[in-house]
Amino acid sequence: MNNLELVETVLYYIDDHISDEIAFKDLAEKFGYSPFHFHRIFSAVTEQTLMEYIRRRRLAIAHQKLCKTQETVTQICYGVGFNSIQTFNRAFKETFGMSPLQARESRAFITYRDVPTIVAGYCKKVELEASFAIEPKFVTRDEFVIAGYRKHTKNGFSVIGESWHELKQHLDCIQRKNEKVMYGFEDYSEDYSEEPLAFYYMAAVEVDEGSGLLPGMYKKVVPKAEYAVFTVNGNNANGEIGQAFRYIYHVWLPNSAYCMDERILADFEYYDERWDCQSKAAQSDIYIPIRKLEEG
Repeated sequence: MNNLELVETVLYYIDDHISDEIAFKDLAEKFGYSPFHFHRIFSAVTEQTLMEYIRRRRLAIAHQKLCKTQETVTQICYGVGFNSIQTFNRAFKETFGMSPLQARESRAFITYRDVPTIVAGYCKKVELEASFAIEPKFVTRDEFVIAGYRKHTKNGFSVIGESWHELKQHLDCIQRKNEKVMYGFEDYSEDYSEEPLAFYYMAAVEVDEGSGLLPGMYKKVVPKAEYAVFTVNGNNANGEIGQAFRYIYHVWLPNSAYCMDERILADFEYYDERWDCQSKAAQSDIYIPIRKLEEG
């Protein structure tokens, strides 16, 4: 079973338990996901966070019941999982522009996306984005240590360029293990936000574990792991690296039998002698730490 099939199972489970209290972490654990991976995969398929999806789902089912059954508004409210009639009425009006009673009186039509429609819509999106398909190779890397300058992207992604500027200013003063290799390290293990997307980014080089740090530098020990490695063609003049990340997380990973290795909760760009920002023939790699779904 791959991620998409598991998400489809989750969607049916939500419909069957729409009146229950559905906790994000409990749902992730029930279906064998880490919370981080579950959030990413679910959002990729549904284009909503889990809580947004459940709220919208409850309201859509309520709308259907109002138009097709004789249940009272109160019965429908509690039947779809709301704990307060006031909260239900307010959320319903904010979503549909009318009160529950007005919806019943007008029999106003809404488009109700059932689970097969959601899955089919995602698969159609995959077909459209498959033109950027990259087949990964799988490698195992031993533990390694990187050091560099990191910034948090909460105030915008321009800080990524600032990290690289600081690193390149001090390259001659850093004892590197390989002078031809640099890393763009996206760290999701602390202060991570999905909505809006924000994380620590570090422009870094590989160093020995005992190496000293210059003022302002940060060190990270990356444990041994298996990786899916995606080679990106181009010098990023047309956003090739961003397109590759979108393909990996929105197309490849949801349709794979892998999840991110939660021991790391990071990914990284790998730049070596193939990289030349002035050349369209440049290449770089994106490393995604993975494990098989059935192992967890």
